Amino acid sequence: MLSFIVKAARILISAVLALTTIFSPVTGKKLQKIKHYKDDCKVSIGVISDTHLKDNFIRLGMLEFGLLDMSKAKDRLDAVVFDGDITDHGYIEHWEGFAKTMSKYDIADQTILVAGNHDTWGPDRDNIETVKQTFIDYNKKVSDRDINGMYYTTNVKGYPVIVLGSEEDHTSATISQTQIDWFAAEMEKASKTGLPIFVFLHQSINGTHGLPYNWGLDETDPYDEGGIGEASDDILHIIEKYNNVFYISGHIHAGLSNEKSHSFYTSVEKHDGYTLINVPCYEYPDVQRGNYPNNGTGYVIEVYENEVMLRARNFSTGRWLTRYDETIELIK
Repeated sequence: MLSFIVKAARILISAVLALTTIFSPVTGKKLQKIKHYKDDCKVSIGVISDTHLKDNFIRLGMLEFGLLDMSKAKDRLDAVVFDGDITDHGYIEHWEGFAKTMSKYDIADQTILVAGNHDTWGPDRDNIETVKQTFIDYNKKVSDRDINGMYYTTNVKGYPVIVLGSEEDHTSATISQTQIDWFAAEMEKASKTGLPIFVFLHQSINGTHGLPYNWGLDETDPYDEGGIGEASDDILHIIEKYNNVFYISGHIHAGLSNEKSHSFYTSVEKHDGYTLINVPCYEYPDVQRGNYPNNGTGYVIEVYENEVMLRARNFSTGRWLTRYDETIELIK
């Protein structure tokens, strides 16, 4: 009986997906297709985080709503970034479900994967080399990208993208001195392009986006709770040396919020020379934090000659969330 229900549900999800060319599968409203805000967009990058995939048709179906939205973009995305906790436990079957689901859709010219703490749990949690190899293998399978570890660098239409990653199984990020030195060298190299630099790590800089209160809802939590951890200051000091740096994280599982929302945290924090962006949880709604707690959300980052636009979107319903958009003027 249970097997029949599961099969029926899968058929229903497939049918709903097949009927969503014009209307949102969730709201029934006409889709607002992904389209550049202005005509002179130089690069566009979709970002979602915390999909927490299991071998579960409901979670995979939720992802499919977003992938379908991306695949139907009027202006094709140049890249889509999955900013960590792609899987719920890092098991092979979780990665395999992700790979099979991704293979159904053509969402962007590039796919960029970031390892989250849940992804480091892995099929052999006590053996980080096995976990690392799983991440390497599924990068190749999903994005056709050859990497040799948890961190790497790439570019999207010439714009530098630096992916950092935890090297151990902890809630915070374990960033070795080797990775810190590598990051410093890659940032210096990226700065020579004169273009905005995009840095991705699953965990936020310590004490940002409402942390630690936003993590445990307790003001007595340690300052580094919910953030990168021990390496946070090192990472931040490197970022602070350059202009037009965008550091993008997930992990907190918070909804969208801004200064006008009068919340105790904001999704986007603007500083001199750099911007911190926390991407809401894609898989789970969050009813305690943020002013837009719905799941299925993320950002489309659009780069223009003089500015970068952060456009909030619910990918699962095909709707722009313009209240939470931010524009950052580039330093020339």
